[in-house]
Amino acid sequence: MRIALPLIAAMTLVLGTSAGRAEDKPFACPAVPAPVVALNFGSRYTDDSKTRSDIDEVSNAEVDRALQPVEKFIGELMKMANTALMDGDTARGECVLDWLDQWAAAGALTELETLNVKLAIPARYAGLAIALLQAETAGPLDPAKRTRVVGWLTDVATAMEQFFDNDAPKNAKRANLRAWAGLAAAAIGRLNGDTAMLDWAKGSFELVTCQASPDGSLPLEMNRADKALNYQLHATAPLIVTADLLKATGYDGYAACDGKLSTIAAFSLKAIEDPSIVQKINGKEQTFQTGKQALEPFMLAWVEPLLRHAPDPAADAFVAPLRPLAHAKLGGNLTRLGDWVARLPASTS
Repeated sequence: MRIALPLIAAMTLVLGTSAGRAEDKPFACPAVPAPVVALNFGSRYTDDSKTRSDIDEVSNAEVDRALQPVEKFIGELMKMANTALMDGDTARGECVLDWLDQWAAAGALTELETLNVKLAIPARYAGLAIALLQAETAGPLDPAKRTRVVGWLTDVATAMEQFFDNDAPKNAKRANLRAWAGLAAAAIGRLNGDTAMLDWAKGSFELVTCQASPDGSLPLEMNRADKALNYQLHATAPLIVTADLLKATGYDGYAACDGKLSTIAAFSLKAIEDPSIVQKINGKEQTFQTGKQALEPFMLAWVEPLLRHAPDPAADAFVAPLRPLAHAKLGGNLTRLGDWVARLPASTS
């Protein structure tokens, strides 16, 4: 399989060991990007795509344009949060909170005007909450601002839960997007300590995980024609990180559903190396086989927490050329962060 190693990742590998930082000046919190309050976009897929795998190029570009300022905000936020966590950088931790506070005050990401926006937004909520979880490890944050931000995140998560419980399409309620909603609820639940929200996260985790076939494939993702493997990976990622976040609450995601999480992860890794196993299930050559899609480091960021749970020399060797493995909505540079969840304040448990 073709593996894409973006220039930025290669530069990180080369420059990551260089002595000293380019910036020696005291950190000054940058201006907060303008809050995005409303989102309105349609589907990435053609109207007649029964498997939701046939891309509508025009609509897909419109979705990307609409989400771009949100993605950029989360990416910059997570960079600061990672540094706050790893270096005990209180200035960056405070900046993360300041940025989130201004978005909270503006009611950001609360006017979700289409079904597709409501389906896509949970991954973004997860990234925002994880950034705050990491930032507050650097030291105490302004309590009034934190209360405001956590209140905002709690409100949007509550609306998200109601949508997935009552209004989401039948398959979306149980597939990869539900896994991302579960991750958002787990991260926000760790911030607010809300037992009901944490229970919803656990329920979402099991709703997706327990469906897995004995081989670890997820049936609803296998129905996605040539993008089945892509969506198997898209479901595996939030499930692994959700298990990490819920561990401190006494929940063992790896034991749930008769241990199916490990089976899901094993299938995903095996299929990456040999996508034909997915083709044998659904009869479609996968995008990774046809050259429509290349494997990128962010797609495997979840492997880092998986390897901490269950070391696997073969899997470790496979992802080594792709490191660092980073995904902003899963916590940033997960190669650098190590077991970052274990460093969270006990108050968020």
